[in-house]
Amino acid sequence: MDVLLLSDSTPLRKHEIFPLDESGVNGAVFYTDDAALLKCLTDEAVRRIGKNLKWGETGPLLLTRLLGDGKNRSRLSPRGMFCPISHGDIHKLLLPEFRDECAETCTNAITLHLINNILVRMGYWKNVAPPKGSFLHERIAACDALGYFAATYPDDVMRRLIENFNFRRNGKALGIGSIVKEAIPSIGRTYRNYYPKPI
Repeated sequence: MDVLLLSDSTPLRKHEIFPLDESGVNGAVFYTDDAALLKCLTDEAVRRIGKNLKWGETGPLLLTRLLGDGKNRSRLSPRGMFCPISHGDIHKLLLPEFRDECAETCTNAITLHLINNILVRMGYWKNVAPPKGSFLHERIAACDALGYFAATYPDDVMRRLIENFNFRRNGKALGIGSIVKEAIPSIGRTYRNYYPKPI
């Protein structure tokens, strides 16, 4: 569960889909008939086979590097069309109190990127549907897909899951020893992210 189709009736005015999100070009939904760009993407990905890659290096980071300059700005799809909910707000899809806000945000969207890696890190069990009344639950019900789930999360369990994830993400669950164990590898990962080894 990573991308949800919200509308099949919104007309696309161009023959390419390069959706933007808050961190760059998102590869979750992607289409082009630009043979030169596809060859460049393929060549770059093949050059990285067998390398120790960081997350997104052959996906959104590569797409952003190749398309993020000013001359390609007109090729990029508006963020609200394919990735209307930001990374930091993805939990709102799962809680009933944010249903109306999500519906408003997704009014003109064709797809919704569910940002699977955040749901996985959160501990979300994908065989359990989101709570009743949440935006995501209603969208799943609208396409008659609730039968694919073994159960439905109770509201309070989902809230605790999200609170625990935010607690861990903010570092509040760490003691001094844990901070030291996390800080050194984290600094290394951050350095490698901003200064990757040339290939």
